[in-house]
Amino acid sequence: MTRTFRIGVIGLGLVATEHLAAYAKLDNVTIASVCDVRDAVAADWGARLSAEAFTDYRALLAKGGIDLVLVLTPASSHRPIVEAAAAAGIHILCEKPLAVTLEDGEAMVAACTRHGVKLFYGSIYRYLPAVRTAYGLIREGAIGDIQLMSEQMIGGNGAARYRQLDPSHYPDGGPGGAGMGLVDHGIHLIDVFSWYAGAAPIHVSGSGQISGKPLQSEYLVMTFPSGVMGHLLYNAGTYTAALPNEGMFSGGMSWLTDGSLAPAGTWLGEPGSIAIYGTTGTLRIFHFANALFLNTGNGPRQIPLEGRPCPDHFATQLEDCLDAIAHDRAPAIGGEDALHALRTLGAAYA
Repeated sequence: MTRTFRIGVIGLGLVATEHLAAYAKLDNVTIASVCDVRDAVAADWGARLSAEAFTDYRALLAKGGIDLVLVLTPASSHRPIVEAAAAAGIHILCEKPLAVTLEDGEAMVAACTRHGVKLFYGSIYRYLPAVRTAYGLIREGAIGDIQLMSEQMIGGNGAARYRQLDPSHYPDGGPGGAGMGLVDHGIHLIDVFSWYAGAAPIHVSGSGQISGKPLQSEYLVMTFPSGVMGHLLYNAGTYTAALPNEGMFSGGMSWLTDGSLAPAGTWLGEPGSIAIYGTTGTLRIFHFANALFLNTGNGPRQIPLEGRPCPDHFATQLEDCLDAIAHDRAPAIGGEDALHALRTLGAAYA
């Protein structure tokens, strides 16, 4: 008989909406409890899901009766919630970034180790079909040895309409910026590039947006043990330079440069993509648009994809976490991956 897992959700903002919509398609998952500091929001979600609603995460954790708790609150609030969940003996799936500071991240990982609970890190891009299929092609040697990995997100609606995430996400004076900037988005690519390279970078340089400070361009350059270079470049306070013929219809829901969401089927004038350059070929990975192209010298060829595109990849992620709990195995993406990402990101603020 299939086991049904009971889930608690702390934080009911925009990203929680996408998580919960994906989980509704899983037959072995029950959302048992939800929590948000906004009473009306917690009550509304509780009614929709027939779940017990809380406004204090400590009360949700004390009630127990759950196999896994999702921490979907702003990054600046993660540490006390994760430490409390660990002390309660509850496994945790925590959204990215794990924390705003490395000190907080290390304390969270240590708490989970100390209390013997699993900490799953929400590096969700590894569950996107195009990203996963590209990983398999790289491991098969389809493009030879990787030389360079690159992603850039440049565009928006101009500097006057540029908006940073507010200080509840990233306190003023520390790392921060827009939703598609280095901290909130690039942290995914740090993890993906390390996954593709098979190791954390050994040399990093960069410059990142300071929360509450004027807009700046952001970049990160990573060198991996094999000599592979990874490059990230972001600016959400200008306009796209893409030409009309460079777009495509999205095969999945997409986050745009200005931080807004576009449903599957939307025409994307400049779809976000990752380029991987190897000694015998290249890959172009449209992670949100759900498309993948391989070029080994005869022009780009589209590669068929299987699996759930965004936002249903959240269900794929949850299935992996629940399988780890059921079989008592280590998380596929865990606390050490989160700390590697934070250490790498820190070079942009050194």
